[in-house]
Amino acid sequence: MKTSTPLMVATLVIGLYPVSLAAQSTHLPEESPERSSSETSVHEAILASRNLTPEQVASLEAKRAANPTDLAVRTQLLAFYGGSRSFRDQSAKEAKREHALWFIRNSPESEILGTPPSLIHHILDSEGYSEAKRAWMSQIDREPENTRLLGHAAAFLKFGDRRTSIEMLEQAQSLDPSNPEWPRELGHLHSLGAQVSGGGDLKSAERALEHFQRAYGLADDSLRDSLLDYLAKAAFSADQLDQAHHYAELMLQNTAAGWNSGNRVHHGNLVLGRIALRAGNIEEARSRLIAAGNTTGSPQLNSFGPNMSLAEELLEIGEREVVLEYFKLCSRFWDSDRAKDKLDRWSVVAAAGRIPDFGANLHY
Repeated sequence: MKTSTPLMVATLVIGLYPVSLAAQSTHLPEESPERSSSETSVHEAILASRNLTPEQVASLEAKRAANPTDLAVRTQLLAFYGGSRSFRDQSAKEAKREHALWFIRNSPESEILGTPPSLIHHILDSEGYSEAKRAWMSQIDREPENTRLLGHAAAFLKFGDRRTSIEMLEQAQSLDPSNPEWPRELGHLHSLGAQVSGGGDLKSAERALEHFQRAYGLADDSLRDSLLDYLAKAAFSADQLDQAHHYAELMLQNTAAGWNSGNRVHHGNLVLGRIALRAGNIEEARSRLIAAGNTTGSPQLNSFGPNMSLAEELLEIGEREVVLEYFKLCSRFWDSDRAKDKLDRWSVVAAAGRIPDFGANLHY
């Protein structure tokens, strides 16, 4: 199993995390579970920021200069600078840092602080990260029982200081024990810990499963639906194969339409295929891979692409043809130019008898 680099980990988790604790990535699904009005407006600002012209950005900057406390304008600017351009452009990185720090110091409960554009990468901008971390710790020192601040600070720290992030979520959970958000996010962080260590950290997987199960017990039906994927994968990683099978079957038994329907088909079949392969049933593993590829897609699958864990495991035992067919099926919903380029490159490598570097798609 390949280990994950910090930057890859920073980008892989967006497909797994809800917006409130999304990873540092510029890509957000076009749809997701129901949001509050403030979450919706921030989500819309992030989507709109992709198409801002230089003239529109200049106009926003002028408005910000005239009224530095205009949260709506600052939200739009942080959404703009916090996108992929902050990885490529030094001036954008500095502007992102400036706006993120302003929000942390002046409006730390703002919804934008729970989203990817506000996260400063601890390696790519270590100075900005350290300054922002100090600002967050100062806010928490002032209001140690403010669960909103604890959640936002935990989101910021999850890659650079996972231990402190976990401690903050545990504090939020102790203050707000009936809220499924806290065990859900603790589950995500422990899952991430297992991924960073190369997938061999059984204790992290077990903790993730425990937290997801707690969240499932507290959640309403809508949230329970979205938790099943995490439950199945955590159970598989924790070697609890009977539980993994149960959760995967629950995904496939739910045929209700909605934003998550394609995810259920895709991930439910992949988990069952991996269980089958673990038991030596190669034929079922093949059929489950094809069933996963026959999903209608979803906001997450269409943006970040399919999961390649079962495909990689099949390639490891020489099952090239079924994996190449899977790539073709995935191209029907993962059809951007960048996605097609990846699938083409993976196909060439797989056809030659080698295993592609699937990167973050082993975890999406």
